[in-house]
Amino acid sequence: MANHSDKQALFDSVIAQLASDIQIVEQAVEVAIDTATHKDCLGSSKYETMGTEASYLAKGQGERLLELQRALAYFKQLKPESSKSIQLTSWVVLEDENGKSQSLLMAADAGGLKVSYDKQIVTVITPQAPLGKSLMGKTVGDTIELKFTGKTRCLEVIDVT
Repeated sequence: MANHSDKQALFDSVIAQLASDIQIVEQAVEVAIDTATHKDCLGSSKYETMGTEASYLAKGQGERLLELQRALAYFKQLKPESSKSIQLTSWVVLEDENGKSQSLLMAADAGGLKVSYDKQIVTVITPQAPLGKSLMGKTVGDTIELKFTGKTRCLEVIDVT
């Protein structure tokens, strides 16, 4: 079972991953803006759309950058808390009917982010995701059933930190 210092170290891993992702996206935004505004990309006819396409890419990359910055700010203010039931900031270990375990971090932001921590992959999920919604309020020993690609999977909560 993980403790507060382990949980803070997990938060720190998420923060480091988000900071790294921000650097990459910042570079992508710069490239997209440079491409969109480069004189060779400004079409001389309505059929030359490279500049327009690059501006759409720059807009999308800019929105992604804002999402990452928001997630980073969220994780920087988190403090490890203990709870017997799954809530925001809970670190959860699930096991399926085949004995395969899965480690999750319940958070309000950065859903889908995967981080490597202590020789395992931890996936950030939000309460808006079907799995997150099903897990909220559950405790160790509880089971949930979810349909994935037409198959029902049974998952047991093994640990909540």
